[in-house]
Amino acid sequence: MPSEPPAERRLHPATLGFRVLAHARSLLLPALVVLFFARGDRWQLWLGLAFVPVVLFDVLQYLTLRWRFEADELVIRQGWLFRRVRHVPYARVQNVDLAQGPLHRLCGVAEVKIETAGGGAEEAVLRVISLAQYEELRARIFAGRAARSAAAGAAAAPAAEILLELGPRELLLLALNPARGLALIAVAWGAAWEFNLLDRFDFGDQIEGWAASQSAASLAIEAAAIFAAAAGAVFLLSLAATFLALWGFRLEQDQDLFRIRRGLLTRQVASIPRRRVQIVTVRQSWMHALMGRARVLVGTAGGDTGEEGAKADSGAQFAPLLPVSQLSGLLRRIRPDLDWQAADWQPLAPTAGRRMIVVALLWSLPAAAALIFFFEWIGAVLAALWIGFQIWKALRGARRAGWRLTPWGVVWRSGAFGSSVSAAFDDKVQAVSLRQSPFDRRHGHATLAVDTAGGGKTGHLLHLRYLPRATAEILRQRLVDAAAATRFKW
Repeated sequence: MPSEPPAERRLHPATLGFRVLAHARSLLLPALVVLFFARGDRWQLWLGLAFVPVVLFDVLQYLTLRWRFEADELVIRQGWLFRRVRHVPYARVQNVDLAQGPLHRLCGVAEVKIETAGGGAEEAVLRVISLAQYEELRARIFAGRAARSAAAGAAAAPAAEILLELGPRELLLLALNPARGLALIAVAWGAAWEFNLLDRFDFGDQIEGWAASQSAASLAIEAAAIFAAAAGAVFLLSLAATFLALWGFRLEQDQDLFRIRRGLLTRQVASIPRRRVQIVTVRQSWMHALMGRARVLVGTAGGDTGEEGAKADSGAQFAPLLPVSQLSGLLRRIRPDLDWQAADWQPLAPTAGRRMIVVALLWSLPAAAALIFFFEWIGAVLAALWIGFQIWKALRGARRAGWRLTPWGVVWRSGAFGSSVSAAFDDKVQAVSLRQSPFDRRHGHATLAVDTAGGGKTGHLLHLRYLPRATAEILRQRLVDAAAATRFKW
């Protein structure tokens, strides 16, 4: 007798509750805020009307989505009028990423994203399933990988081990970067502007009245105190954002797979197969260099959602901060022959510094003109200091930038005060192009662009700029020949 087909499964019943809450936050909540706080044209109220059809679509999706475990693949069936059936072989799955918010953990469920090497987006998203089903899915996938490795005659891999953990001290050092705090303030300021809260509380008039009532000495003292308080607020916001995003950060290596766990309220688990790493970047800001710290980012094969997206963020947070003494060991985990400390750097073209100065002046002169216009002679002094700083920065950046060839690929270094060093590998290169703008042709320069399957995730693309034209052509041919002589590996 033929065996019965595997039983099909639905998503967890809590799926609808989570989707309704998500739409209420994104559609109903803004409409209510506009209703009570905004004045004038309140077009955002129409967002509330979109709530009902969006929820109905989620109900239809929940009722029609089925999934099941086959012997060697995951099968997902979806749709009523327009049906779609996806077959995802376990052995082809690259990432199984998990996200759990506080309510997910309370209900014992998770949102799971399944990714293969071929697509620009996730192959499937199961929101939400139980943790038991997630563990079963992981077990099936690892069993498929093990079977493929056994068929290929691969040796047994070592057990999982922890490569990096971030404690409170490291998170505190990360919070010294004000970018997260400034981003939150910018969002709050934009919301206040959108809903006319600044006008409602006469914010500008109150500031003007306060300034007019103070003497010059007291105004300077109080302004300094306000600046210090604002800096403290930015640091506290940055600290809160850092702890929320990276609390409990742990980087593990499980056989040929890197796994990243992080998050305080929303717990995330991301997987990065080692063979899918296309480009590696080591970054050091001037502050991190003083503290003996560095940051490691990776770009992986597959789709790119931008540095703020979920998949890109996994690569960007590969090693958010680690001591420089541990850097070489971590890089060898990615690739045994990866060396970022070699000294045989080749310089840019001799006139590269002059061109970088011109670019810096084009960006700096409008700001300098605004300083002179609004602050007169004080602004002129500030403008002169600003322009001098930009010229010095351009010259320093030109001296520090460089490139080098290695037996396994090419490395590019840039940065005036900190540094950013990116490495791409011959067996990951997909295309090499030589580009010349009219200014490049005038100066005999060229830019060499090395294209891999996932370099955009790191935010530090491998574009070798201001190279002599002849050098760029020789380097391009060398990379093309090396890439052609190696077998491309996902």
